[in-house]
Amino acid sequence: MTIYEEIAQSIERQFEAHSHTNLFYQHHEPGNQFLPESKELISSYRDELLRIAREHKEGEWIDMMTDKARQTFCRSNQFIDLRQEHLDQLREVYEALWWNIIEELGKSPIDFDRLQQNHLDRLKTWLKQTNNFVTEINKTGLPEIVEVVCAEYSASLQLQLLHIDVATLLQPVLDLGCGEHAHLTRYLQKSGINAFGMDRIIEKDNEQYLICYDWLDYPFVPDSWGSIISNHSFALHFSHQNLRKDGSYIEYAKKYMEILHSLQPGGSFYYTPSLPFIEQFLPDDSYSVITYPVTKEITATRIIRQK
Repeated sequence: MTIYEEIAQSIERQFEAHSHTNLFYQHHEPGNQFLPESKELISSYRDELLRIAREHKEGEWIDMMTDKARQTFCRSNQFIDLRQEHLDQLREVYEALWWNIIEELGKSPIDFDRLQQNHLDRLKTWLKQTNNFVTEINKTGLPEIVEVVCAEYSASLQLQLLHIDVATLLQPVLDLGCGEHAHLTRYLQKSGINAFGMDRIIEKDNEQYLICYDWLDYPFVPDSWGSIISNHSFALHFSHQNLRKDGSYIEYAKKYMEILHSLQPGGSFYYTPSLPFIEQFLPDDSYSVITYPVTKEITATRIIRQK
């Protein structure tokens, strides 16, 4: 096994071991964020790591750590904002960790306590700057994070809740926030529908119709989609942002209109929960708004773009 493979495996195990760790917990044991095997690996490969740093060949590891962190944050709280600009800043956090490790390699012994504290401080600063609401639910006295996870629904349930007749769906279809396993997208594909699925974390096996993307970063091209479906995803996040004092509701409103403009004439945007705070302002001559009951408190919406 090469050093690159060993380091990659160590990174995997680091994130697995600390996937539920609350970064804001006040009583982290010094140095315990580094697994014993990681400490041993770093200590054993001093010369090799210094050579890799001199040759600037560490990018693959930094990218891997950034992506693992992205997935960990997404899985722990579905409302966390990880658009590209925030991911670029997160990569800088892991790049700083790498160079701190390289600096420590010239010392003996390596101060893993200092490495850990510096890295935790940078991560906490990044979270406060990009997603401060996370600090409000993860109290300093809790060793593990408070998870705010999303569920994945069967294709049949989603079609039923949103009152969608597959036979009349205008194509192509985009399942926005399709979930990691893209149940509805795969069902539509098997039904002969030209369907695509988009999510920030998505399990794919060379399926070109599955798109790993953040919807705030994705450019919705005007007049391109026949139908867009979003069950408890975009609309739920829009509602969340609209209720927060520091929410990105203006950005979501702009993206909402961008989504509507990306519909073909006669196309539909199906979603739940409904968004009455913005639906009421849609011009009648451009869009028709239809709502359906889901529960006593929740409704689903279909927006039809006028031809």
